[in-house]
Amino acid sequence: MLKKIFIISTIFLMLILVFFGIYIVAFKKTDDRAVISNKIDKEKVDIASVVSKKITNITSDSVIAATIGPDGETIRYYDGADGRAWTMTLRGTNRETLINETLGIPKKVKWSPDGNSAILTYDDKIIVYNFATGTQNKLRDGMDDVVWSTSGGRILYKYYDQNSKERTLNISNADGTNWKKLADLPFRYTTFVQMPSSILAAFWPTADANVSTQLFTTSTLNEGTPKEIFSGKNGADFLFSPDGKKVLVSYITEGGKKVHLGIMDSNGANFNDLMIPTIVQKVVWGRDSKTVYYAQPNNAQDSVLWPNDYLDKKFTTQDTFYKIDITTGKKDRIVELNDIKEKIDAFDLFLNSSENLLFFINRTNGLLYRIDM
Repeated sequence: MLKKIFIISTIFLMLILVFFGIYIVAFKKTDDRAVISNKIDKEKVDIASVVSKKITNITSDSVIAATIGPDGETIRYYDGADGRAWTMTLRGTNRETLINETLGIPKKVKWSPDGNSAILTYDDKIIVYNFATGTQNKLRDGMDDVVWSTSGGRILYKYYDQNSKERTLNISNADGTNWKKLADLPFRYTTFVQMPSSILAAFWPTADANVSTQLFTTSTLNEGTPKEIFSGKNGADFLFSPDGKKVLVSYITEGGKKVHLGIMDSNGANFNDLMIPTIVQKVVWGRDSKTVYYAQPNNAQDSVLWPNDYLDKKFTTQDTFYKIDITTGKKDRIVELNDIKEKIDAFDLFLNSSENLLFFINRTNGLLYRIDM
């Protein structure tokens, strides 16, 4: 009897040991969780290193022009490879086409301030496309340059009359209707804008090192005689502040070897050199009209002619990024030099609504980039 009890107990103990061993191997939850936890922690570190990059490329194809979408949370842009319009998140994800059809690749694109419409300039026509309504309008021949007005979706444009040989500044609805002449233009190549928070439009000869710039203003309500408010700087370009009270002025010295950024009141008074070597194409105003974000070129050779050679794409720059408070003159670097891992020639800068993201097109490769500030 004792022998039978011993044998049965031994067999029972062996079965318990076998099942316990199987349990340890197959169902050891604590060690498995530790492995999974370590894997997740590693993934978090990898993702964080990507997200924390100061400068990030967010497109794979070249970009003609980009802007913040109407919702403030997306980017809209025209693709330089196929001419289509796209939308995506501020991070560059969830890319979708806004319209699939295309008339080709536009030479220029100018987005409306609200991001709902775009002026598309092709070799033989200018189209205004409204994404909210899905409509497009071809503008009349003779309108060889068109920009957005700041009021009610209207446009300002230069019109050239083949018969009279006159060049005039005009304003109309976005579809070209209800137009009226504002002023005669004395320059063959002219840049013009409507001044923010103002009934005035400003125009000047397109930046050229060989031209002494004259800045004029004229009413957008009716035809009048333009008023000259500033002169005396060669190759000048202008960028008005969002409140319309200040204007940045980029200009050249030493026959185009040096470029400067200055500031003055929007009536042309109180000019002051900010001692910043950049041009307005590399600058964007903050919404407070006192903060200016800019890219500063560092490697331009003395042989180049500013701004002509740059605007003609005869050379590219290596830029660093700053912001300045124009009321105090305080400058801060946005990106440390060791965070710039490639050659960046930034232009067409714009900000998101909270101004913690700065976007730009890199002329070196045509791609769209984001800086996390």
